[in-house]
Amino acid sequence: MTVYLAEADPRWAEHSGEQGHYGAPEWGPEDLDRAAVFLAELPPQAGRVLDYLLRNPGRAIHCTELVDKALDGPNEGDPARRVAGAVSGMSKAHVNSGRRYPFYWWEAPEGSTGATYAVRPSVAAVFLAAQLGQ
Repeated sequence: MTVYLAEADPRWAEHSGEQGHYGAPEWGPEDLDRAAVFLAELPPQAGRVLDYLLRNPGRAIHCTELVDKALDGPNEGDPARRVAGAVSGMSKAHVNSGRRYPFYWWEAPEGSTGATYAVRPSVAAVFLAAQLGQ
């Protein structure tokens, strides 16, 4: 079942993110240059994951789909760990940006495995506009 979160959906506030997801401003229209720098600083795997999320704004995407579509298929290892490893590659760009991470994530419900990730539609718009300006 595909889940889309509208910009004002209360589930954005219920994310599992910790350090890097609180205390810094959300990305906004004034951040186009900052978003372009963020994208330029990403290692390839992190860039592919973020790009897939950006092209599916508001859609909650399970880590297995991210491995299949953004990380070239189910290779060795746990999909949750592969995606977590890829997004950890955003840490330098995140620190340099002065903004929160551009994605949100939610731990799997009890009895399930793997996290789900999404990008707010407004944040995706900023990053997609920054990509067009490059």
